[in-house]
Amino acid sequence: MHIEDLPRITASHLVKSIDLNHHNTLFAGRMAEWLVETGFMAARNALNCPPQNIVCVRLHGMDFRHSVHGGETLTMEGRVAYVGRSSITIFVEAWPLRPGQEREIGTDGFVSFVHIVEERPVLHGLVVEKPQNGEALELWERVEAERKQRQ
Repeated sequence: MHIEDLPRITASHLVKSIDLNHHNTLFAGRMAEWLVETGFMAARNALNCPPQNIVCVRLHGMDFRHSVHGGETLTMEGRVAYVGRSSITIFVEAWPLRPGQEREIGTDGFVSFVHIVEERPVLHGLVVEKPQNGEALELWERVEAERKQRQ
């Protein structure tokens, strides 16, 4: 299977006053929560398994480029970036919905999950070929490089 054939998940959140920090912009902790949530939905969809069989093991590379303000709608898209034997890493991009303006990515990051049964990692059975070119290959190689660095 090609990674580009796997489904993407899109989610949106209205940024409310409870989501803001002391600068009246979106709190990083809330953004991290939403990034993991979108990643979880994308991982579950790709693995086609019950929610109790997936656990988040790492949020990494979350970068902020632009502020998001109260009242804005934040749209996020999660897609599979890397597939291991029992793990799956999702790349999530987030941008404020601003009608009439081009999409401007404000935040992105990776979220890694492990497929588990009775709290132990098990093979998930999803077999994906390493991408050969383009953005899919770039994302795959970023995850591979980080995994090697952590070993």
